[in-house]
Amino acid sequence: MKTYRSLIGAALALCTLLLSILLTSCGGGGTFASSGGVGTGGTGISMGTVTGFGSVVVDGTAYNSATPNYFAGTDQSEAAQAPSTAVDLGDQLQVRLDSQGNPSTVLIEPELMGVVANLDASGSGFTVNGVAVRVNANPAAGPVTYYTGLSGYSGLSNGMQVGVHGSYGVDASGQGYIQATRIEQLPATNPVARVTGVVAKLNPATGTFQIGSTIVQIGASTAVEPSQASLANGQLVNVWSRAQPSGNVIAADLIRIHTLQGTAGAVQVGGLVAARSGASFQVDGIPVDASDASLASVVQGLTLGEYVVVQGQIDGASGVVKASSIRSYAANPSQVELRGTITGFVSASSFLVRGVPVDASGQGVVFTGGSAASLGNGVFVDIVGNVASGGANVVNASSVALLAKPGDGETVDYQGTVSTFNAAAGTFTLTWQSEGAAHMASVILAPNVVYSNGSASQLINGASVEIEATNTAGGLTAYSVSFSGLATSSANGGDGGSSSPTLEIKGTLFGLNATSFMVNNVQIQIGGATIKPQGTALAVGQTVEVSFTQPSGPGGPNLAQEISIDQ
Repeated sequence: MKTYRSLIGAALALCTLLLSILLTSCGGGGTFASSGGVGTGGTGISMGTVTGFGSVVVDGTAYNSATPNYFAGTDQSEAAQAPSTAVDLGDQLQVRLDSQGNPSTVLIEPELMGVVANLDASGSGFTVNGVAVRVNANPAAGPVTYYTGLSGYSGLSNGMQVGVHGSYGVDASGQGYIQATRIEQLPATNPVARVTGVVAKLNPATGTFQIGSTIVQIGASTAVEPSQASLANGQLVNVWSRAQPSGNVIAADLIRIHTLQGTAGAVQVGGLVAARSGASFQVDGIPVDASDASLASVVQGLTLGEYVVVQGQIDGASGVVKASSIRSYAANPSQVELRGTITGFVSASSFLVRGVPVDASGQGVVFTGGSAASLGNGVFVDIVGNVASGGANVVNASSVALLAKPGDGETVDYQGTVSTFNAAAGTFTLTWQSEGAAHMASVILAPNVVYSNGSASQLINGASVEIEATNTAGGLTAYSVSFSGLATSSANGGDGGSSSPTLEIKGTLFGLNATSFMVNNVQIQIGGATIKPQGTALAVGQTVEVSFTQPSGPGGPNLAQEISIDQ
């Protein structure tokens, strides 16, 4: 990948009326360069909200999660290579497709990162870096706001560091806002910032522009993407900075312009309707031409701020999407679908599928192929449901289909122990427990495999790992390997029917006090638990793995034995 560095040219010194940014390659790095293409042989792009996992589901359309390279922000990079498990429900994704229609790259891009301010006690929203955030509890108005590391809206407070994924909208008075699809509590020590909005008051002489009340400062090392684009007033941009704002000023390290100019091929874009004029409008800053006669009745019914999913073809010269179909959430709200293997099983009211907490204990849940008693680690399920009302960070299942085994090509997630590791061949055997019995499978590492919470050198016999993989007749092809920080993995405990008293849970820590904390809406008592790495203090926003017991039996209290903080 290439990192594009922008130089503010001599035109600035002459105070010209145009801001000219000259882009030169300095090479190297792990930055996702949105160069205007869609990858070698690329023929498509999809931009929108993650609404489920089977592979990765973006606004109801499924894409193979095994093929792409993933990029996400870190403290040091706006888009560093990441594992597939970095994708969460409600994330905003930019998925670039190859000539076979398979994803080649996936960029995970939040709209805002910073401090909560102006929190509305009535529950309607707040601001981050001067940009208004609206939360959504109505499936007909778009993807319901999902929370990570928070119990819901009530867990927010002024001064809290958060990351906000969402869609850009414009209200009737012309003010921009973000309708949140995911709100994540970040550690209080979060050093980076993001702001998304429309460029205004671009000033070549000072190298600044404004997004609402926030001033964005452009420096000699500021990167602008796509590489062929120049900044202009009226553009929707996402600004990333390695530093928190100083007052109302953000020093931009990277500015990504929301444009499809220079691209070609099929496109899907989901978001809020803005700037409608006749048969033309915008979705997330992308202009849409919906003049096709077959769309006349749909276009006539569109309203400002309505969440829609547009499919069509890109005009590379203008960046306009020539729409062939428009789906409105108002007419057809999307449900969450999660298809995969269960991990982190505690009970029918608390388990994970593709990393998403699920509650399948409610009245009226329809089970096929088994019952709630059949649930457990390693069981392959297809779950349909909705983000819990009130914004809790859990999906309430409405239906649960238990399948005998994953089919060929299905995505699976297993936690187990490595044996017979062959470094030269890139193969090993994984052993795990499911439904009270031991299971084994041959694993081959995919060419695009990414390691998390450790490095490739830690993949040895006896290592405790969690893999995301494609199931095949010959075994598993793993494209994500995460190392357990626990001394002795208890990931195999907690199966339906298992007698093991030790359970394991993984997620974002929140609700921390002197004696307990929350993970995935499960309260954990700290007690005398071992904390790893040794000497590390617990803090909200950390990703943790916890082994715990229920000395009084199912239902708690949940007493931590070991707490491992992901590095």
